[in-house]
Amino acid sequence: MVTSMTRADRLLAAARSVMASLTYCWAATPSEDGGVNVRVVGPIPGVSGEEDWTIWFATHGGSRKAADIRRAGRLTLGYQHHPDGAALVEDRSEIRGRWLERWRPYFPGGPDDPDTIFVRLNGDRIELCVCGVTPEPFGSRHSVVERGAERRWKVVSD
Repeated sequence: MVTSMTRADRLLAAARSVMASLTYCWAATPSEDGGVNVRVVGPIPGVSGEEDWTIWFATHGGSRKAADIRRAGRLTLGYQHHPDGAALVEDRSEIRGRWLERWRPYFPGGPDDPDTIFVRLNGDRIELCVCGVTPEPFGSRHSVVERGAERRWKVVSD
């Protein structure tokens, strides 16, 4: 049986492909003064393929990024935005299970250091501009896919 992909499925596949091809993305959090703090983060490879669009990356528990997330509960990634639902994960077993040894230069205490925590973001909105997938001319038009209350993805802007 052959099933055709919906427009939302095609956009999500394109977003997943872009995310999988990147080592780093931009993470932005609301600052205390009403501005935005932006920095580069390295999502754990392969998890962008998770069906529920959960993104994981490591950070220091005492960092400005963690303080911003604690205060605001918001996080925007360069390729995905979620209006709320960012969480800090301090469970040592979860951190050890997702730990990548290449992070040791940045987190010398490793996964057992109480200052090493993870950020978890469950995405419900994806805005993307991908040549050959989103409307032309490329770079000037984008598509938006959102997950509604029924947890199904739909195109909201194209």
